Amino acid sequence: MSRLITWGVACLTSAVLTTDAHAQQGAPVPRQVLTAKAVLVANGASESYGADSYYRLTKYDGGPNRAYNSFYSALESWGHYDLVGETADADLVLVVKFTNPIVQRVHDGSADESDGSVYDPQLNLSMNDPRTGLPLWSITEHIEPGGDRTEANQRYDDAIARLVGDLKRLILRPDLSATSDNPPPGAIAAARREQRERHAGAGLMIGLATGAVVALAQGSHDPCPDLMNSGGCLSSAKHQATRQLVTGLGVMIVGGLVGWLWPVSN
Repeated sequence: MSRLITWGVACLTSAVLTTDAHAQQGAPVPRQVLTAKAVLVANGASESYGADSYYRLTKYDGGPNRAYNSFYSALESWGHYDLVGETADADLVLVVKFTNPIVQRVHDGSADESDGSVYDPQLNLSMNDPRTGLPLWSITEHIEPGGDRTEANQRYDDAIARLVGDLKRLILRPDLSATSDNPPPGAIAAARREQRERHAGAGLMIGLATGAVVALAQGSHDPCPDLMNSGGCLSSAKHQATRQLVTGLGVMIVGGLVGWLWPVSN
């Protein structure tokens, strides 16, 4: 849970900074990116300590060439570009890469295969000049975490589809692409869940305080006016204590539920 929230907050922070940068500038997309007809798709594979380790840790099938194969197939289906095999024939080079950087290390004493590290799997698309190799534009799509291998693979495919969708918007509607606010999937959900958890915690505290006041009010009268009947006094005291405890816990639980259901910001 905490890792998913950490991942979500890290991704959402990155998206907010990117959106803020877009808002502060109105620089155009390089014309070469928008007018390219013939493109060479290049395989950026995976970086750092080994593609096989990446795919093992992130539960993805398909090996280090999955991003390239999936992206190439999606571009073929789109049909917008003439896909060529040499830089000499290309107007633009599209380099697609899968990366899985560590965004935080969690020292929780666990001995899982990720060694307590929080990863941010993502797909990077770099659009380069075929003559100079100079990057002209780039797009990044984060891959939302999956609970098991099947779900993780589906999230990977979803990220490929979003990456191609980002490219389509950039080419067909660069004005909308430059101003769109599109945080990584899962980041908003994780941030909302974190808000709900804070609301629930506050509700529990308020419910605890309210329950204590109600319980004290219930016990403010003398539960045993007949001091000669010790057995009756003891029974009455136990009954009173039980009722106070149940009332306090009940109000506390209700407070927590109200806090959890309280509306959260978008």
